Amino acid sequence: MKVSVSLVLLLAAAVLADDRCPPQDDPEQPPVLLAHPTDCDKFLICNHGTPVVSKCPPGLLWNDSQKQCDYPSQAQCAPGVTPNTEPAPKPSPNCPPEYDPDHMVYIPHETDCGKYYICDPYGVELEQTCPSGLHWNPVVNYCDFPELAQCEE
Repeated sequence: MKVSVSLVLLLAAAVLADDRCPPQDDPEQPPVLLAHPTDCDKFLICNHGTPVVSKCPPGLLWNDSQKQCDYPSQAQCAPGVTPNTEPAPKPSPNCPPEYDPDHMVYIPHETDCGKYYICDPYGVELEQTCPSGLHWNPVVNYCDFPELAQCEE
């Protein structure tokens, strides 16, 4: 019985996360970003009603009031979650020097068509994964059918 109760609680948490994302994306607005329900070093990016888990760079935590990864002292993260203690990575030359939340920067993955990067507010590339069976399409900046993305691995 304990296993099924845990499973129900896990499913309930996943449903709550889904309910926080709007059902449709507004192309005139930046993506909806939400706090991860259990991990301070992760956050959610809403994509057509589905939350996509993203991870803050090492040493940073999600600051929900600022809608960005931030230093632990500024993030005001919920207690009881173990933060990532790896050193913060250096900014990528592929990311712009100035972060503009209205113009997200996406970079195709070097070797995997099912992955891509998002530049975070600190100029660090955050690796993302497309849903199963889809490839990153740099022309339209979203995960797409492989025949439309035309990515060659």
